[in-house]
Amino acid sequence: MSRTARLPGGITTPKGYSAAGVAAGVKRSGRPDLAVVLSDREASAAGVFTTNLVKAAPVLLGIDAVRTRADRIRGILTVSGSANALTGPEGIADNRAILTAAESEFELPAGSLLPACTGVIGTRLPVDRVVRALPSLRGALAIGPEGGEPAAHAILTTDTRAKQVAVRVRLHDGTIVRVGGMAKGSGMIAPKMAPPHATTLAFLTTDARASPKALEGILAREVEGSFNMITVDGDMSTNDTVYLLANGAAGGEPADRDPAFAEAVGTVLGSLARQVARDGEGATKLLSVHVTGARTLREARAAARAVAGSMLVKAAVFGADPNVGRIAAALGYSGARLDPDRLDVLLERPRGAVPLIEHGRPSRGVENGAAIRLRDVLKQLEEVELTVRLHEGHAGATAWGCDLSYAYVQINAAYRT
Repeated sequence: MSRTARLPGGITTPKGYSAAGVAAGVKRSGRPDLAVVLSDREASAAGVFTTNLVKAAPVLLGIDAVRTRADRIRGILTVSGSANALTGPEGIADNRAILTAAESEFELPAGSLLPACTGVIGTRLPVDRVVRALPSLRGALAIGPEGGEPAAHAILTTDTRAKQVAVRVRLHDGTIVRVGGMAKGSGMIAPKMAPPHATTLAFLTTDARASPKALEGILAREVEGSFNMITVDGDMSTNDTVYLLANGAAGGEPADRDPAFAEAVGTVLGSLARQVARDGEGATKLLSVHVTGARTLREARAAARAVAGSMLVKAAVFGADPNVGRIAAALGYSGARLDPDRLDVLLERPRGAVPLIEHGRPSRGVENGAAIRLRDVLKQLEEVELTVRLHEGHAGATAWGCDLSYAYVQINAAYRT
């Protein structure tokens, strides 16, 4: 039974945090593209980053920051509209110039802001425009939803909606702490993040007390079952980043080893990851794949990700086509051990599960006239939820993705132009 309770809001729900989002002119659309999240005191920080060998300038700077000064971070500054990747030493200098100007504007110590960027790869940051917008950003700074909502919108690119969540939990010493977060992500989503080595951006705040080392361990572990289990198009970004800040404003004992705190972080990450998958570029349906009966957790995760990431499965979900052979094929190449003659796959729905594969054979529900009725069922579902039973062991995992629609190609064929 979960020990967490949902709260309204997101990144500014924990005590001691404020945020803002404004338009700096980075995006040609004129929409908000500059966001800041600030703690009113020094915070511990942890981050996990893309494992792509081509890393954006803000990723390189973020890695250095959480390695060298993770115990004295005051916030996160995000620019949306330019990835600042493939920009060489000039990109590093641009990001540093913006961070330095922001720290001066907000009267913060040097090196206390963490960077993040998202947008087109290969474009330089418009430093002058961003710096000119910093006074407006400071003027818009607010606690609660008045700050959190604009910030959550300012980090978006091709997303269709803001992604936020907040929870509260009681720690073992009785202290009530809150964990909140916001995320962006719609395309170029197939994260594989590690500390500190996700385009997905996710930022979490908490008013719990925790050390940077403990935060790093919790974040790395919880990201494995959340953001590292989503896929939209199989492409890993150059900018994927998840940050977690803990400012201790709730008081109490350190939550370093408190399982309730780790569960709360995992709950927030899981909700944000699911929201990102649901908002995949051009998506009309969320795809959830639950694997049970795997030999190991690694194999369960591999099998779930293979099905959720299969372009053929995703296309079938979009077309409401009960083509179960595509599911079986994805499982077969996933690397998970399975006996095809023991494989079972079910379509979950409110009125009861529908067998798709039984003992390695297509069920009667996907044959002939029954397949037409099942197609009608699939058309009505906003979430296609599959349960895969491997019958090889006791491990399980869930992956999330979305369908592959015509709109995905339209969006990405003209992303720059």
